[in-house]
Amino acid sequence: MKFLGPLDIAVVGCGVAGQAAAALLAETGHRVTIYERFAEPQPVGAGLLLQPTGLAVLRQLGLADAAIAGGARVAGLEARTHRGRSILDLRYADLHPLAFGVGILRATLFELLHDRLAKSPAKLVTGAEIVDVDKTHLVEAGGARHGPFDLIIAADGAHSQLRSRLLPHARAPIYPWGCIWTTTPDLAGIGAAGLLRQRVHGTTLMMGLLPTGHDKLTMYWSMPMRALGRSRTIDLEAWRRTATALWPEAAPIIDHAANAGDVARATYRHVSLTHWNAGPVLFIGDAAHGTSPQLGQGANLGLMDAWVLAQTLAAAPDLLSAFLHFERRRVPPVRYYRNASHLLTPFFQSRLAPLGWLRDAVMGPACHVPALRAMMGTTLAGTRRGWFSATKLGDDGCFPLDAV
Repeated sequence: MKFLGPLDIAVVGCGVAGQAAAALLAETGHRVTIYERFAEPQPVGAGLLLQPTGLAVLRQLGLADAAIAGGARVAGLEARTHRGRSILDLRYADLHPLAFGVGILRATLFELLHDRLAKSPAKLVTGAEIVDVDKTHLVEAGGARHGPFDLIIAADGAHSQLRSRLLPHARAPIYPWGCIWTTTPDLAGIGAAGLLRQRVHGTTLMMGLLPTGHDKLTMYWSMPMRALGRSRTIDLEAWRRTATALWPEAAPIIDHAANAGDVARATYRHVSLTHWNAGPVLFIGDAAHGTSPQLGQGANLGLMDAWVLAQTLAAAPDLLSAFLHFERRRVPPVRYYRNASHLLTPFFQSRLAPLGWLRDAVMGPACHVPALRAMMGTTLAGTRRGWFSATKLGDDGCFPLDAV
């Protein structure tokens, strides 16, 4: 069978999925140019949790050890109510004794990927805000054109301009809840156990602390969208009182964050595409399937997109076959995590108080039912292929990419 020869490929967006895709594709022989709208590429967002899936792709890029060293090993997830009742208690070791996640600052992961991109044959063009595609050419906001390209990869994030332009009927509503976040020293030793920890009160108050390396934590606090507008001032003193009442043990961390005043705002979209491409333009990462961060899968799904795309192009006879095969491989896990996130989020972020009561009554006991605990654990680890199947971790506790 004749396979695709080297392609001229444009990647729009210099985030996690875009940089991984550019490096992987360039090193399999394609001529790759990645376009970034900022003059100096930079990370956007808080700390994140690398799952065994994302770590497997980083391992292929030669970055896993550096990511582990630059972040913090995470053994599992613990969530409790303001009264201390357990509602989630999951461990990667339930899946394999050697399995773990890694909490890492997005800036740290970005730097690792950016250095890796610089060592690849891919070309980086900065200060180019791509807003449209004209057949096989990219079009900048100022009218400049780039191309032609055989394949254009849109990896420009959940708020993708290319998706809005090329797929105007795609569903991508903004979640009614977002968060404020910051990175702080672990002044209370909360990250010492290596757990992502959360505290909740009903469905309107939620705080999380994720170890992100070297006695650092990323802290996030749930807030409704109406309070997150750029014109709205966040009352950090009122937040300090509310957060301390919710989680007294974290008071030193909360005080430090309130005194520093260095908090950022984050909003999210629920992106659902009926198909992943528009002509020669393929959407990956959050541009294709952004969700709330409730399941901690965004960066991992984007890394998996990049890996599968590189493998698919290497084995396809033509671009259409590659697109179809790529979708067949990515749709089942992406659909599962998109739907699971959409279903789960209102139990933690909404004005629907009965959902909080149901969560508090059911989720804790469910963690002790073997079949449900297994499903919840594989969901956390990113290994689900759908509602009824999951990929088993290898003998070394790592995710087997050849099973994707």
